[in-house]
Amino acid sequence: MLSHYFPSGQMTHVFALARELMRQGHAVHVANGRVRTLRQWRYVRALAGPVSCSIRLGAGHLAAIVRRLRVQVIHAHSKRTFAVGARLAERTGLPLVITCHARTLISPEHEPAFAKARRIICPWETLAAEMGPRGGRTRVIPNGIDLEQFPFRERPPRETLRVLYLGRVDHLRRTGVEALCQAVKGLAGVELVMASDRPAAPWTQYVGWLANPAPWLAASDVVVGTGRAVLEGLATGCAALVLGEGWDGLLTPENADRLARDNFIGRARGTRPAPDAIRTALLELKQNPERRRALAAWGRRFVAERFDIRRVASQTAALYAEVLAELRDRRAVRPVRG
Repeated sequence: MLSHYFPSGQMTHVFALARELMRQGHAVHVANGRVRTLRQWRYVRALAGPVSCSIRLGAGHLAAIVRRLRVQVIHAHSKRTFAVGARLAERTGLPLVITCHARTLISPEHEPAFAKARRIICPWETLAAEMGPRGGRTRVIPNGIDLEQFPFRERPPRETLRVLYLGRVDHLRRTGVEALCQAVKGLAGVELVMASDRPAAPWTQYVGWLANPAPWLAASDVVVGTGRAVLEGLATGCAALVLGEGWDGLLTPENADRLARDNFIGRARGTRPAPDAIRTALLELKQNPERRRALAAWGRRFVAERFDIRRVASQTAALYAEVLAELRDRRAVRPVRG
């Protein structure tokens, strides 16, 4: 697998998938580039666990890994590795699989790599629709959650509603984060913890980027964020507020399918984040512990049924087997020159 250092749900998924493929009996190596400090390397190793990994993406280094480990499939996960993977596939004759983790990556810059890929995985439906079928090469396989890493926990009765914002604070999410901070300012009985790449308001608790957010989620009643953060929170028993580029509000059984089609990004309703709306949602959850408990039980089932990493890894391994079978078939019918 090819990736690069970028603390995010994407990087977390790469290593979660690699670990599960390894548990299922597959040999996996992750080449994760752009690791420049000891702290970054320690973070990578914390995510990798038992998975073999390296930090160099040079052509010679990767070709040597292919030979030494007898690699059969190249799987590129990040924009900085699409072209690297395509060149490596050309050099070695191995099939290339690409996972496209964002619609912004569907651009002319990456089209040569997409054209080289035997399969293109899109983790959600609207992304796959934008990618297009590409002759049947596009497939939807969601990002998975390790349910053992994120165990469910019943929340004890308490007066304070504990809210965890989990995710990056980039230019797309900044407006939403500012609205969230304003929503909790002076709100009695509500505590906001920011687990992100940068501090927010001084009246919130900042804990930085977490290599393992599971303990913080288990101690929270509500998770706020997008994508993987939403699913990790649901798995542990949090209620989830979908806040990203926009505000989709409380995730419920009634809107879950619609929001999942766009990876819980916060754009389904087309609503701009506003402190009043966020404050209202938080107060409703604080005042209704029975609803929180019902949402917690449903959320765990929802993740287990749709996003279990074991199923995701099995689907990915089946896709690898499919492209390898196609490669064998093409070689079997290759005309003999004489």
